[in-house]
Amino acid sequence: MTAAPGSESERGRRWRTAIAVQVLVGVLVLAAFLWRVDILGALQNLPELQLKWALAGTVTFSLSKFVHAYRWRWFLRHRKELPFRRLFELFLVSNLANAMIPLRAGDLLRVELPSRRYGVPRAELASSVFLVESLLDGVAFVLLAFGGLLIFDLPTSLRPGVAVLAAIVFLVAYVSVRAARGGDDWSVDTSLWRYLVPRRFRPRINGWLTEAIDGMSTLSDVRSATIAVALSVVAWMLEVGVWWYMGKAFGIELAFSEALTVMIAANMAQAIPITPWSIGPYEVAVTEVLVLLGSSRLDGSSYAIGSRILLMLWIGATGLIAMWSLDLRMRDLLGYGKNQTPAPATSEADP
Repeated sequence: MTAAPGSESERGRRWRTAIAVQVLVGVLVLAAFLWRVDILGALQNLPELQLKWALAGTVTFSLSKFVHAYRWRWFLRHRKELPFRRLFELFLVSNLANAMIPLRAGDLLRVELPSRRYGVPRAELASSVFLVESLLDGVAFVLLAFGGLLIFDLPTSLRPGVAVLAAIVFLVAYVSVRAARGGDDWSVDTSLWRYLVPRRFRPRINGWLTEAIDGMSTLSDVRSATIAVALSVVAWMLEVGVWWYMGKAFGIELAFSEALTVMIAANMAQAIPITPWSIGPYEVAVTEVLVLLGSSRLDGSSYAIGSRILLMLWIGATGLIAMWSLDLRMRDLLGYGKNQTPAPATSEADP
């Protein structure tokens, strides 16, 4: 007897199929990791690390996160109760969570923890973290990639990818700016989809839309959006510096365009959570890019695995210090503190 569409047994079958597909993809990626990355050789090369360049890379990494956090504060500058120092610490904690927990759970913490502590609506925080931030990251990537193509002789093989990314970013930017400028005009009651939403749910959904639009206020005027784009470009330029310093640390001389290519590959590989902690995709992507740029597979593997270890250690150390400063415990990260009283808006000064 065939299960009815939408039945519990049918949903269970689809869920098991999805899990099986994900496991299969994960196994294939890990197989590629073991095949294409010289793990033993890379570990043997770690003692040859140039410590001063590695330290410069990790410090630059923190500077980039500082600028990212300042950009986040710029998105939420109308919220005077959110001090920049605490947002920066929350950013470091989210990096630690992203490094330790699959599926980028740290980004959810950047929505949950400020909402608990300062009473900021979750929808507003979510739109600033997941929509505005992702959009501006895409804009920065496109600008850097076009700059690399025009000025720094970025490999021409990247042109189709840059063109596709630019088209996606333009479309999302157009819709987002329309939404941010529309403000109160965005309502379920006036949308084409209103007949699909029961009336009793419309007030709550309209409330979420209003809060989400508040999180997109940076896109509502040219000056604010320009500053946000500039901060995004600076932050990702610092990220390019991280990969350049890491090259020096592992004896690989990278031009700006090459470091930019490695940075884009590393971040793209970690954007889709195929495996826990992106183990495999990151190492394979970075190694293959470096091989294409002329490095040996051993040097590329040493760079990929060594930079992973260094950055994980640095993320762990700075994240734990930030947790201590915020007086956060594991129960806070797991959601037991939802009923705590939000901190008063005047309790801390915003530098």
